[in-house]
Amino acid sequence: MNQFKLYSFFKNIDKILMLLVVFLLLIGLITLASASQQNINLIGNQILNILIGMALLISLSHIDPKRLLFYAPYLYIVSLILLLLVAFFGFQSHGAKRWINLLFFNLQPSEIIKITIPLMLAWLYHRFQNDISYKAHMMAFFILAIPCVMILKQPDLGTAILVLISGSIIIILAGLSLKIMLFGGFGFLLSLPYLWSMLHLYQQNRILSLIDPTRDPLGTGYQSIQSMIAIGSGGFLGKGWSYGGQTQLNFLPETSTDFIFSVYGEEFGFLGVFGIFIIYFFIIYRCFDMAKKMQNTFSRLITASLVITLFVSTFVNIAMVSGIIPIVGAPLPFISYGGTSMVVSLAMIGIIMSLHSHKSLIAN
Repeated sequence: MNQFKLYSFFKNIDKILMLLVVFLLLIGLITLASASQQNINLIGNQILNILIGMALLISLSHIDPKRLLFYAPYLYIVSLILLLLVAFFGFQSHGAKRWINLLFFNLQPSEIIKITIPLMLAWLYHRFQNDISYKAHMMAFFILAIPCVMILKQPDLGTAILVLISGSIIIILAGLSLKIMLFGGFGFLLSLPYLWSMLHLYQQNRILSLIDPTRDPLGTGYQSIQSMIAIGSGGFLGKGWSYGGQTQLNFLPETSTDFIFSVYGEEFGFLGVFGIFIIYFFIIYRCFDMAKKMQNTFSRLITASLVITLFVSTFVNIAMVSGIIPIVGAPLPFISYGGTSMVVSLAMIGIIMSLHSHKSLIAN
């Protein structure tokens, strides 16, 4: 009887996907131990974040997708309220106001938006699936624009871009015409001078430093230069765990969060980096394979958007620390230290597993 209860508790867990995620979590903890120079409090907090995320993942894997469909608008509204609360009651760190202090936990509402936006947009298109018109697309753009503007005000350019991309993917997959996409792209190019003027000075300097990091090696170019040195010095096999000079001598900034991949690259080298790429690739591939088997608009759109969000988050972080794109401040899914980002990343996997295990439950 107990064995049956245990089986039913984990029956909706995709074993392959779960194993891949657990591998990344272990790699993240090992790297964090070195990046934090064996800070017990930081490691303990991250283990707690993982346990909370795992509990949420398992719980969400059991939830009836019809409940997600029903509650999507309410979750979206709650997330907007939380973003509004950040503006009034949030605390500032590193020049940005992104978090709300909840006693023992710092909540980052912009991370929650990564889930509620796909849910809300998928709800919208599921509702109009028999007649997806320009009106539906305009409503979707409006729904997407509100949180993006609020996140930009914090300011958090990296998360705003990620939310914009994940939401835009849903709108495109829902049948946005090529004519509108070309018109939107042309409009975006025309608005670049205005968008540039809207950026904060430090954001403009980071973009300029991408072209030539040495123009301000001790200022805006410092993070990028030190990160590339760390990754490059890892060579083929790496310097070994806790033997990375850039990390241990504190040349590398934000080693536990945004630049944790640089720590990993320095200590485990090209071979370790290749291995982590393989794990991420199979996670993305497995999720897309699950999405193909889903039988309704709501499930397919949400899964595709969540997978794209995980992929873009991973790409942006690795490209950022490698000097390919400007420094925008984006955590590496399942590896970077952070409560909300870790819980949200695991929650995404739980939702995908739920949609896959309840493939035929959502009626049109």
